[in-house]
Amino acid sequence: SSGINAEWPLRPGDGYKTAAPVGSFPPNNYGVHDLIGNVWEWVDDWWTTQHSRDGSGPRTGTEKVKKGGSFMCTRQFCYRYRCPARTKTSADSTAMHVGFRCVL
Repeated sequence: SSGINAEWPLRPGDGYKTAAPVGSFPPNNYGVHDLIGNVWEWVDDWWTTQHSRDGSGPRTGTEKVKKGGSFMCTRQFCYRYRCPARTKTSADSTAMHVGFRCVL
């Protein structure tokens, strides 16, 4: 068996056709679960093509940033599928492959 889900050709066969429930996989070395690949992470940053690494982005805008990638990503579909990958989305959009992370 190749371990590949035929419905999403480049997604490892994890047994889920869409997003996996939170905590379905072991945490990374920092104890964080589900950091990449389950759903795109919708973040509070406003989109700009000139983003900075110090977090000093625009204070307003029309499009928000989403990061990481989702279960729908393939080499042909998602741009730079990795943790720091970022792309834009409208501020009022919703989708089954976009979520957010609560930090306490």
